[in-house]
Amino acid sequence: MKLRLLAAIPTLVVFTAMPVRAQSAIAQKLKAEIALLEGSGNLHIAGQTVRISPVLRTVYARTGFQPLWSDSSALQLVRILRAVDEDGLRPEHYFIDALRELAARGGVNAAAELDLLRTEAFIRVAYDLRRGKVDGIKSAAWPDYSGQLLSSDPANDVIRLIQSRSLADEVRVLRPNHFVYHGLVQALARLRSIQRAGGWPTIPVGPALRPDSTDERVPLLRHRLMIEGDLSSGAPINRTLVFDAELQHALKRYQHRHGLNPDAVLGPSTLAQLNLPVTARIDQVRLNLERARWVTQDLPASFIAVNVAGAMVYFVEDGNVVFETRAVVGKTYTATPVFRATLQSIELNPTWTVPPGIVGEVLREIRRNPAYLREQNIRVFTRGGTEVDRARIDYASYTGRSFPYVFRQEPGVRNPLGTIKLIFPNRYNVYLHDTPSRSLFDREQRAFSHGCIRVQDPIRLAELVLNDSVRWSETALRREIGKGVLHRIPLSRQLPVLILYWTASADLHGELHFYRDVYGRDARLLRALDSR
Repeated sequence: MKLRLLAAIPTLVVFTAMPVRAQSAIAQKLKAEIALLEGSGNLHIAGQTVRISPVLRTVYARTGFQPLWSDSSALQLVRILRAVDEDGLRPEHYFIDALRELAARGGVNAAAELDLLRTEAFIRVAYDLRRGKVDGIKSAAWPDYSGQLLSSDPANDVIRLIQSRSLADEVRVLRPNHFVYHGLVQALARLRSIQRAGGWPTIPVGPALRPDSTDERVPLLRHRLMIEGDLSSGAPINRTLVFDAELQHALKRYQHRHGLNPDAVLGPSTLAQLNLPVTARIDQVRLNLERARWVTQDLPASFIAVNVAGAMVYFVEDGNVVFETRAVVGKTYTATPVFRATLQSIELNPTWTVPPGIVGEVLREIRRNPAYLREQNIRVFTRGGTEVDRARIDYASYTGRSFPYVFRQEPGVRNPLGTIKLIFPNRYNVYLHDTPSRSLFDREQRAFSHGCIRVQDPIRLAELVLNDSVRWSETALRREIGKGVLHRIPLSRQLPVLILYWTASADLHGELHFYRDVYGRDARLLRALDSR
């Protein structure tokens, strides 16, 4: 309601205590500077070429080109810009040095440029905290500072925020209010504290350390796990060389937090994670704070989330993580895409229509074994859905791209979708499903699919999603599956499915988790995040 009232005011009151003549001169200069923007889109201020956003021009047009910043709000702005370091952003990206230089100058020109630059810095920091600094899809370093901020009228939002009595409190609301974001902010502060204290030691390479073994590296491992809190720092100092039960428990906790199989063995994979420097972990948290800004602003209370980097599936109900299970995701060259869709139905005993990218593999199997289609219970259809006699097709004359038919595998033990499939229509033809290949869930790294997401415990997930203990309990689902016939269950509620790629995250309790950058995306995002 407040936004509608503000939007109805043609010219908003500005904070200023300067003489009317000086204010008028600054307004004329502001109007002239904005006019220059219409041609080039850039301004040269304090030795910098500044690309000005469209919303800035609208802001000053709405306010009659009057100066917007009082001494009080300008001081708050500087504090806000310094504080973005806590969110993993860089204060120098918001002209903080140029603002200091302009503030030390005198005269109308400097005052006008200072007002413009303050407003542009505020627009950028507001959008970056609200939506992210880097484009979430293309990883481009220049997002569009003109779309929705808090409402459909971003210029009005900017004016209202600048003229609020407590700018800092208003900006605090722009940040994501989500447990993952809060946990990552706290983790960043802890890691920087560790960095200031000298970081953590490197553990020398050697034979794998196993429970109850004796090794000179044990005290160093104990110290290393104590630094990050996996081993209680309040415990009495233990200098024994024995890999005891307390240390085993601490190492399992560390392994769990880093996407490793918690076997309490200090092998090559665990050692490599332990020896990553604290600076690398700081950067990892920073870039995943950015990923959190892309999606956590508009999350509903209930949704399914898939973290592709961690190969994990989560179900969040009313803001609480009520279920998590392992997944198998796409190989590097058939990577699972990042997107958002809506779950619409669940299929029991699903058929599998072979995706176009896999048709060539099926043709190769047929050439090796002419009985392949019959053995795999695969039928052949025209693209219009009419079944054709699979025995009459000359498969050797086609390639994967030229094959004019569609392969469809019927329900059964050989079907790669297993017994259940969760459908959320999307242009990638990706869905969540069961699998007969259960052994892959035991692997630390689980990137083996053609892009779809195999779920370790899909029936329990379906039971929670359906939320109907009378009709669709786990027992009822298994009974229906036992019939071996395709059964589609429409979903009675709109449930978003988020396919994400996060290499660092935090749980409801603030516990920090890291995952490997299986698709090699972190370096590119970090470069964009650190770019001006």
